[in-house]
Order: sequence, then C-alpha cells, then structure tokens
Amino acid sequence: MRRLLVVGIVTAFAAVIAPVALAATATPFGGATVSDGILTLVSNTGDVGTTNDASGATFSDTGVTTFSSLTTLSAEFNVTDDDCKAGSPRFQVRVQTPTGEKNVFVYLGPAPSFTGCAQNTWIVSGNLIGAADGRFDTSQIQAGTQVSTYAQALALVGAYPVTSISLVVDSGWAFTDTEQTVLVRNVKINASTFYVPQTTPPTTGGMNPAQACKKLRTDMGLNAFRAAYGTNTNGANAFGKCVSAMARLKNDAARSTAVTKLDQAADRCTNTVKGKSKNKSKQATQLALRVCLKKTF
Repeated sequence: MRRLLVVGIVTAFAAVIAPVALAATATPFGGATVSDGILTLVSNTGDVGTTNDASGATFSDTGVTTFSSLTTLSAEFNVTDDDCKAGSPRFQVRVQTPTGEKNVFVYLGPAPSFTGCAQNTWIVSGNLIGAADGRFDTSQIQAGTQVSTYAQALALVGAYPVTSISLVVDSGWAFTDTEQTVLVRNVKINASTFYVPQTTPPTTGGMNPAQACKKLRTDMGLNAFRAAYGTNTNGANAFGKCVSAMARLKNDAARSTAVTKLDQAADRCTNTVKGKSKNKSKQATQLALRVCLKKTF
C-alpha cells in the first residue's frame, strides 16, 4: 500500500512539473509596426533617429529544435518602397555552432540576385525549405557559401540547434531615398502562422498604413498625392513613401485623423496653386503644389 501511495505521489508531482507547451509568439523590433494583422517593416537610414534603421520580428516557441527540424518557412510580402535589395527582406535562422551562434540567411525575392520585386504587389514566397535555388547564405559558418541550396545548407548545419528565427528588413541605405518598406503577412514556421490579416474592419474606425495611403490617393487626387509624397522624377514612388510615413504614426486612429487633415490641406494647396499658376508650366505648377504640401506634411 505504501509503495502504491509513493507511486501516486510521484505521478502527481510529475504531472505538476511536466512542461507545458507554449504558444508560438512573434515579437516586432526596430521600426516594425503591426496593424490589422499586417506587419510593416521599415528601414529608414536618412532620418535623425536610428530605431528604424532596421525592422523585423523574432519568432519564438515554434517547436523548431535543430535546423533539420525546420520543415516550413514561408511568408507573403509586399514591397511598397522601393525593392528587394542587398539581402533584404530575409529570414535569419540563428544556429548554435561549435564556435558560437551564427546566422543562416534565407533571402526573399526572385533568384539569383533577390532584387526586382514588384512594388505594391503581394508576393507569395512558397515554402523555402527544400528550395533548389541558391537563396541560403551560410557564409557565417563556412566562408564562400553565400549562394547555397537548401540541401547544401542542411548538410552543413542540419544538426545544429536553432536559437532564434527572425524576419528582417534593413537595406534602406542601399536606395537613393534611404528607405525600404515591406508589408508582411501569413508568416509560416512549421505548424505556426503569424500575422494573419483581420477579416473584419477594425472597431476603432482607424486605418492601417496601406489603407490610409489608398484613401489619401483617392481623396487628394493622383497629382497632389505624388506631389506630397513622391521623391523621384514623376513621383511614382509616392505610395511607398506614404506607407513609410504612415507606419511611423502612433496607431490606426492617428492615421485616420492624419488622412482627414492632409486631405483638407491638399484641397487648400490645390486651390491656392491653381489661382497663381495660370501662366506657369505644368512642371512649375506641380513644384508649387509640392512646396505648399510639404509645409503641412
């Protein structure tokens, strides 16, 4: 009887101390923001602060133990400003090697250069595990392996423990306007999915960065919108610049308020410039509109 009692106590104690499976989590860092389930990653190296020089999210408790246990790695991403470039956006799979922790970089975008991502278009990466193109960069572990297939990466680091997995955007420095903005959704790591877009409108009545910029573009008109946000010759990069600016606002409600104020300013500036530009060229008129809008923006 005493033996049974002891066994019962030990069993109960084991049940108490048995590890509980933790829910997978995603933690944004740097200049990252989340709205309506969509992650906005901004790299802006041209402003005063350094917080948004790089952005990303780190994923925890995914059940991944070693590199070889990573069976699904994918994301949907939308480059709103300017392109994929200089190794960004990318996944970073950090592994414990005999000489310390090192990163395996897994590049998003079209191979082999991982540049030329279509702007303002949702791109589905597909499952990168098993990819036969050279998007796995294991050069931190072994020099000269920047362009490796999954099979080559697996052979090199498959047995190494994974200490973290992140998704990173940090190549603002590589563009003339010093900004790179990427929207991310439906990140899949093994059985876990992160940043699933909301299927219903937010109850606050606010707008996420992309929604705010779409409304501004419609309400202001394309010419005023490009004058306000565009930085290249024809202002074609205005939408990406707008998303970057809106992502820096505090929340959806703040963006909604900003849209109203900016639309009013656009109306005022358009009327002002129209009254003074009867004999001016189209280029001069657009420049005057930009100058007026910049005082508000």
